[in-house]
Amino acid sequence: MRGKIIRLYKKADKKGFALGAFNFSTNEILKGIIFAAKKLKAPIIISTSEGERNFFGCEESVAVYNAIRKKYPHVILHADHTKSFKELKKIIDAGYPSVHFDGSKLSFRHNVRETKRAADYAHSKNVFIEGELGGITGGSTTHKERLKDVLTEDILTKPEQAKEFVELTGVDSLAISIGNAHGIWKDKPKLDFERLKDIKKRTGKFLVLHGGSGISAKDFRKSISLGINKININTELRVAYAHSLLKSLNKREDYTPYHYLKDVSAAISKVVEEKIIIFKADKKI
Repeated sequence: MRGKIIRLYKKADKKGFALGAFNFSTNEILKGIIFAAKKLKAPIIISTSEGERNFFGCEESVAVYNAIRKKYPHVILHADHTKSFKELKKIIDAGYPSVHFDGSKLSFRHNVRETKRAADYAHSKNVFIEGELGGITGGSTTHKERLKDVLTEDILTKPEQAKEFVELTGVDSLAISIGNAHGIWKDKPKLDFERLKDIKKRTGKFLVLHGGSGISAKDFRKSISLGINKININTELRVAYAHSLLKSLNKREDYTPYHYLKDVSAAISKVVEEKIIIFKADKKI
């Protein structure tokens, strides 16, 4: 499976589009993501964070993923932000074909050591692995603070370190910090495009932009042109889910869940469709 995923990333890199990675924690969210991908004929990544995996179930995620692939094979299941080798091993053994090892809170040397251990195990199981260097602040929610007040220079990815990191660890892709952050903030993220360009030139690796919620379409397009190959979206889906669910419950005429939950899936699908088009991933299968 790793080879197939690498070929897809290469296609994105060559043709100038980015793979959208959309998080899910319920079937309604998942249905909305897949509907949008099918409609626009786009390859798609469905992701789960640690909290989402614990809620939905690790083995359950794999089972649903395998069922989806029978009807729409252009889907990759990805484990977002695994922070220990024990967790990563559990996820790979459950059947995830793609994983993210997040050692960004560790020292550079410790991050290299732990990520290499994770990469060696992932590759032995034919699993694609994403590493992370630099700090991506925030969480997948709305924030009351301004991003510029919490984002500091020291947590941004250093291009020279990025080159050393990918060479020592052997990761397939790299999540970087260039002014992006998880969640939606009072101000818009200001991406460091020169830093991105330098990292791509030095590493030649597939690059990942976490914290996609809140970034403008213009900045998405520019980051893709400079080497971003995968973009993560979560908070916007959670906001769309909550708003739609509350509205649907308010106007429901009966107690049949699928009568009002279909509106929730439709709201998710709308957000995903918009992102797929911005990422230029439509009509790429």
